[in-house]
Amino acid sequence: MNREIKIVCFLVVGSLFSACVPVPKPHVPIGLGSMHQEEIEINVVKVPSVTPPLVAVVDKEYGTKPLNYMNSIRSYFSNKIARGELSKYKYGYPKRAYKKEGFAYGGDVSWKGWLVETSVATPTRTGRLLTPKPYMVLFSGEQIVEHILGYSHKLITKVDK
Repeated sequence: MNREIKIVCFLVVGSLFSACVPVPKPHVPIGLGSMHQEEIEINVVKVPSVTPPLVAVVDKEYGTKPLNYMNSIRSYFSNKIARGELSKYKYGYPKRAYKKEGFAYGGDVSWKGWLVETSVATPTRTGRLLTPKPYMVLFSGEQIVEHILGYSHKLITKVDK
């Protein structure tokens, strides 16, 4: 009787510990089904990549569309926010926009150019990423004019939706 109780206790404790161990996730290559790595390397055909030249879009009212906006935003925020070089960035596409001066200044247009919506997740000193903050980055050509926290502002009007 005593031996049977020990066996049952051993099985119960063993099953509790095995339930706490996470099951490893199977590694399935994306889009290749169940092919092995050796088969993938044999079936790959090397084709020289030809990237099309970047063509600058020039708008008479809003100026030149920024082409290198991702690198510009990353280098801009690396100087503006703490640990900006280690932050994770998400970028929207450049949109035409303009900024008014406000009714106190006559309501005229103070800036016309391109706007890129960006979110920046900065890491803490321990390496944990904080919640991403939304920014609107205003461009005149390839030059950043200013950044605004949030995705909307009373004086900013987005022409492209």
